[in-house]
Amino acid sequence: MKVTYNWLKEFVEIKISPQALAEKLTMAGLEVTALEEKAGDFVFEIEITSNRPDWLSVTGIAREVAVILGKKLKIPGVKKQQKSRAGHLPFAIKVENKKDCPLYTAKIIKDVKVRSSPDWLRKRLELIGCRSINNIVDISNYILFTWGEPLHAFDLDKLNGNIIFVRRAKRGEKIITIDAEQRMLNPDILVIADEAGPVAVAGVMGSKDTEVTEATKNILLEAAAFNPIVVRRGRRNLGIQSESSYRFERGVNLEIIDNASWQAAELIQELTGGRCVLAKSSGLTRTKRKSITLELSAANKILGINIPASKIKKILNKLEFKTRIKTKNHFSVKIPGH
Repeated sequence: MKVTYNWLKEFVEIKISPQALAEKLTMAGLEVTALEEKAGDFVFEIEITSNRPDWLSVTGIAREVAVILGKKLKIPGVKKQQKSRAGHLPFAIKVENKKDCPLYTAKIIKDVKVRSSPDWLRKRLELIGCRSINNIVDISNYILFTWGEPLHAFDLDKLNGNIIFVRRAKRGEKIITIDAEQRMLNPDILVIADEAGPVAVAGVMGSKDTEVTEATKNILLEAAAFNPIVVRRGRRNLGIQSESSYRFERGVNLEIIDNASWQAAELIQELTGGRCVLAKSSGLTRTKRKSITLELSAANKILGINIPASKIKKILNKLEFKTRIKTKNHFSVKIPGH
């Protein structure tokens, strides 16, 4: 995972040097394997362990930085009037199995002007090794790296009908993916389909036939959560790897999907002149948060150091865990969505 110093500073007040921050991150468990000065910024390359998908985003790393530095995490909100402007059109989402796709959201944005991205967006992506393509695709990637929530934009006028299906592929179905490869599908693979057939391998890659180009005028913006096991199986079956599948395989946070999608919609309208005319979703936007009991003496024994209960509580609260004292040696801890 790559992130830049200036990008992190948009979420946390950072007054120490990039070198000092790299050392603090490494000591906290986010091993910085490389730090490079580039184009007036500093690029951190961080080794992310497979059990921490929340670190596969700038906001996830910024949350840790905020706690390390004792600062407040600044998360931008979504304009309320933005949500209220989205209207209603004859459009439907049909999810075959909620276990495969617990949440699917779609926004229709019309009258977009697809062109090169502004310098700030292109530079930000290129610094972390992501090639700039056009403003729509770049915004999708920007939100992916910011929030850890993959998005996909379809050319709306290339879709057949006004229904999006989230279903298993039928035996014998084919798709030409964005990399121009024709791929045979089977029922182990989850797809996004229109009335004519598959238009994307869910959580992995879209089709060449519905990709956004400079001729695109209207788009369908997808933000969803897919079953990690199903995505992994489909990705391996087809021999594809993508930034999206990398995150979906590890699990995305249901609670941020709506905000991430609306922020993408805001940016698309701002940078392309388009207008969001529809917003629909199918599924749950949040799951029931789990609670566990934390035994303080056991935690200190595992760590090999004695951390006061007050400090443990403070750290957990800053990481957005809700704590409640049960006994002198036990906390009840409610786990946040991330």
